[in-house]
Amino acid sequence: MNNCQTVSLASRRQSAAFAAATLSLGLFASNLAAQGNPFLLTYSQPETTLSGSNGTDLQYLQPNEIAKIGPCATPSAEKWAPRAVFHAMAGDENSDAQYWRTNLFGRIDALLDPVSTAPIGGTSPRTIFISPEVDVGMGVSAPLQLRAGDVGRFVRRTPPGDGQIEYFIRREQINQALGMPLATPCDVDAIAFVPSIGLFLSLDDDHNILTPCGPMTLNDGGVVFIPDTDLTYTGDFRIAGVTTASAYVLYSEADIDTMVVNAGVTNRFGTCLTQAIDLESLDLHFQGNGYTFIPCPGTTYQVPHLKFSVQTGSGASILTTFLGGSIYTNACGAYGSTCISGLPTFGPQTGIQQTSATVGAPSYVNSLTSSRAMRYALEIRTPVINNLPTGLPAGATLMDIGSPAPVNFVFFTFVPAGVNAVPVSAPGAPWSLLGFPDFYPTPFYYNFYPTVGGTSTFPSFAIPWWFTGKILFQAVGVPGMVEFSTPAILEIN
Repeated sequence: MNNCQTVSLASRRQSAAFAAATLSLGLFASNLAAQGNPFLLTYSQPETTLSGSNGTDLQYLQPNEIAKIGPCATPSAEKWAPRAVFHAMAGDENSDAQYWRTNLFGRIDALLDPVSTAPIGGTSPRTIFISPEVDVGMGVSAPLQLRAGDVGRFVRRTPPGDGQIEYFIRREQINQALGMPLATPCDVDAIAFVPSIGLFLSLDDDHNILTPCGPMTLNDGGVVFIPDTDLTYTGDFRIAGVTTASAYVLYSEADIDTMVVNAGVTNRFGTCLTQAIDLESLDLHFQGNGYTFIPCPGTTYQVPHLKFSVQTGSGASILTTFLGGSIYTNACGAYGSTCISGLPTFGPQTGIQQTSATVGAPSYVNSLTSSRAMRYALEIRTPVINNLPTGLPAGATLMDIGSPAPVNFVFFTFVPAGVNAVPVSAPGAPWSLLGFPDFYPTPFYYNFYPTVGGTSTFPSFAIPWWFTGKILFQAVGVPGMVEFSTPAILEIN
């Protein structure tokens, strides 16, 4: 028996073990729905949190940051993974001797909260998988790279250390499943995954693909399905291998257009949507009995319904394939305005502020995943500062924390400078099982700051005239147990 066969058989056993768990996903989804807004998501354009985040800079959501929607009573999309945490995890990926890069990822095109094999622990920026719009540099992660056609995350490996890439699925594996040459450029726009059922994908461009039913065209508004039987897995349920030409076109772009029309949803101006143009996000929607998919004679699959968003869906609406296309609705209400109402889709239903009393937010939902995440996010208002001949006074920049804890104890440490540098982290376990899972060793204690209305703000300390370097800040709080915030780096030139 060769190694490939071993992996395949092991994966089948793992998949069978997960089948029973998958059968209970409907109940899990119902529990999430009862919580109201179990979503992580990104937006296509800069937006503002519905709450205003107490006037802090946490209110400004960028397309390369991840937000978490709050419960029904306060459905604001608060910053969960600021750009700063990705800069710390990725390091100087573009080899310019600076951690901060405003346009890292371009935008986050796809999100996937993975299957957890740990008995305890939540989703964190270390565990979430993303697909970027623009390739990430490989100054730290070489020879691996996070590209627009990959779905991956930043991890620590010893050796070589932090800033490494771990893939859920690689571009070459997607091309293989689509029956395309492995080097074909492709850009993942949306992804959803259910072990024992399979993988769902949408790409940003049109492609001619080879399916088990024969050649087909996959448009950027369509969805492909790779059955579980054509996937092999790693021990933590990432994709280890795929069967060549195994992907089916689950929904064509015309199918999605029909669902958009059936949903009867308006855009930010109150105009009814008539087409998708491009499908932008996917998430599972365990409603009803799912969908019986017969791609070609003699082949039948039972698949769940999917939540999705489209490029025309300004105002940040979320739709579903349920009932042949409808506005997604849960305990908090509907995620879009109906054509019958005549109202625009404003944006507050997905946690962001509308542009005016008559016009909704400009964004569509660019990526979406259901999650069990807790928010503990730290951000520096001016992350790169040029020192002065006289030094910088205390408060030269402010730092904001979105915190679940009543008090935040702030620590700092000096991190490496220079080309291809990366901060060195250490595992936080058995602490911070729900927050950021790592801490940055040998920290210096700075001060403590109370949380008021979900946020806390504190000033930078005075910087002497002779100092240049990189300082990483991280907070520790006790919302129930010891948790760590996301890290953020202040760069002083």
